[in-house]
Amino acid sequence: MELLAVMALMGIVLSLGTPQFSKILASVRLNADAQKMASVLKLARQEAISTGRPRTVVFYPNNAKYKIIGESTCFLNPGINFVGATNFPENAESLPFCGFAASGVPSSGGTVVLGNSNSRRYVIVNPAAGRIRVSESPPENWN
Repeated sequence: MELLAVMALMGIVLSLGTPQFSKILASVRLNADAQKMASVLKLARQEAISTGRPRTVVFYPNNAKYKIIGESTCFLNPGINFVGATNFPENAESLPFCGFAASGVPSSGGTVVLGNSNSRRYVIVNPAAGRIRVSESPPENWN
């Protein structure tokens, strides 16, 4: 009898904690995807500098993926999506991209917004210095 009471109490406690756990897991996935995207952009920049050849990252907002041209595709976690349009320029296929010259300077700065049902993360490329960072808030010049 006591065992049943303990099990019932544990069931109630666990059922109350499940929504919070789901929210935490969604936040962890969003942060992981934003950091991974920033790392891929930093890798493209570093490869451009080290090889002396331009490198380009192309974003596929409708398919929740992106990649450095000529390398494998990175997919966003389930439940994570591009939010709205990026403000990077578009290539001939109307896909936004971020290119890096051999010097590591980006062809243009821009911001990619990733989000889930609870929050957003901004992956920001500074146009002047090429600095790449992740933020919980949009850049100052965000429109």
